[in-house]
Amino acid sequence: MPTLRDILLAPAAGGALGGIVARTDTALRFICAVILWISFAAIFIPTFANAVLRYTTNSSLAWSVEIAQLVFPWLIAAGASLAAQHGRHISVAALFDILSEKMRRRLSAVVHSLVLVACCAILYVYTGQGRFEGGMEFAAGDASFTSLGVSQSWSYLALPAGYFMLGLTAITSAYRLFFPATRV
Repeated sequence: MPTLRDILLAPAAGGALGGIVARTDTALRFICAVILWISFAAIFIPTFANAVLRYTTNSSLAWSVEIAQLVFPWLIAAGASLAAQHGRHISVAALFDILSEKMRRRLSAVVHSLVLVACCAILYVYTGQGRFEGGMEFAAGDASFTSLGVSQSWSYLALPAGYFMLGLTAITSAYRLFFPATRV
């Protein structure tokens, strides 16, 4: 079972940029962990308190649902990015099992490249640079959470943040394929 240290500290990388890659990955892991813990607490505590209130006083916290809607996208974005940092994202392992080590590395490089292209395309469209089917407007517009008074834009901001972290992870993961850490 991995320790918290194993989860948060990225392994060394080789090559001239190995130190930068390792520090970038470690920073991404810490950012994701902080987002995960804050999001989990922000969802769990009000939901638990709401359940207790509902069964003990027959009242509820109106804002507890809104806080969950606000932070849930952040929980997903950080979780997906942290999973990608550890190579635990969705993949088809059966194909990797039958390939040679050299072909696995090549296929991994192609996958990381496709992930990076997809992340860049999504960020390009999301920031309003690219348009299709009439354009992609900022999803929340002027809408706010009724009880919280917070713009719903904050929950939609998890999309570009998550794709940025996934794209950066694709870059560092591809670098590690070509410049693995040397063992001493």
